Amino acid sequence: MAVPALVGQKKDVGRLKLLLPDLQPQSNFCLLFHYRLAGNKVGKLRVFVKNSNSALAWEKTRSADERWKTGKIQLDPEMDTPKSIIFEAERGKGKTGEIAVDGVLLVSGLCPGGLLSVDG
Repeated sequence: MAVPALVGQKKDVGRLKLLLPDLQPQSNFCLLFHYRLAGNKVGKLRVFVKNSNSALAWEKTRSADERWKTGKIQLDPEMDTPKSIIFEAERGKGKTGEIAVDGVLLVSGLCPGGLLSVDG
């Protein structure tokens, strides 16, 4: 998914919704993905985990480093079994750059070091 800053208006939103197969309840899962926020005032990238409700699990705004980075979200086995993952890119004021997501993986088990946990 790539959302360029060149088109649209401030606060426009692009969404990518990934439907999850029937996951094993009470199991650990790790969501891994690559992301990039490049450009001046490009906007925000958010990740929501949807089960019985939608919870904001992760959010980033542009940093000085515009290289691709890896995002990790540990899905807590105590929460309801996730039904979908939603990536949301919100356009900022900038006229150049992009918000991009690539290589999304949902793996069984704990995230490798330095994890970010999502509670139910």
